[in-house]
Amino acid sequence: MSTLENDWRGLVPEGRSLALWAVVLNTELLLVMLYLLLLPGAATDPFLLAFPFIWLNVAAWVLLRVRPAPASDRRRYLAAAVAVGYGLLLGYVGGVFGTGGAGTGLRVVLAAPPGFAPSFVYSGATLAVVVTPWKVAGYLALSYLVYVTVVDASGGLAGGVVGLFSCVSCVLPIVASVVGGAIGAGGALYQVALAQSYGLSTAVFLVSVGLLYAVHRFDISVVSGLRRAISR
Repeated sequence: MSTLENDWRGLVPEGRSLALWAVVLNTELLLVMLYLLLLPGAATDPFLLAFPFIWLNVAAWVLLRVRPAPASDRRRYLAAAVAVGYGLLLGYVGGVFGTGGAGTGLRVVLAAPPGFAPSFVYSGATLAVVVTPWKVAGYLALSYLVYVTVVDASGGLAGGVVGLFSCVSCVLPIVASVVGGAIGAGGALYQVALAQSYGLSTAVFLVSVGLLYAVHRFDISVVSGLRRAISR
């Protein structure tokens, strides 16, 4: 069996992982049911209730399963700088933070669907921050994948492919955020969400994660093959 086939076999969950994900999904379903039962005027749109968990679950899978290849300190520092810059750019165009103005201070939004709540909203004279769980988790996962991709980039033909697909994968969420606009926050958070193109954003997020992960696996496979060929 080839190295590439062995790499992709890791996508098949083991029994312990299946049990863990069953617990996670049941817990999320319970949270949604409690939200619908306990909050008057709760949003009932199925996609609105489900898509935050898509982001959260995919982000958790990325952070738990993806690991960069061994690299020098210089490569890791460079990758960290690129990932932090990319994360800040995502956060800015995606509405996680921006310039302030109203100066209303910090408040916590609880009257919203799970994954939107609890949201933390800060508005100061110079800075405004909206921390929404699904969005922050997704952006952290994308930034981490960028870090892994830069660490793994091997140069030559493989490095060129990594650079090409990484650029496409990284730019997609930024474009989607600019087109979709920033998320509103507050008591009517779910009403604002209904008006946003969250379907497009979710599709872009999943495609970007898939492309970056594919680039990561491709580069590791190429490097492993070259090392084996050299050692023969």
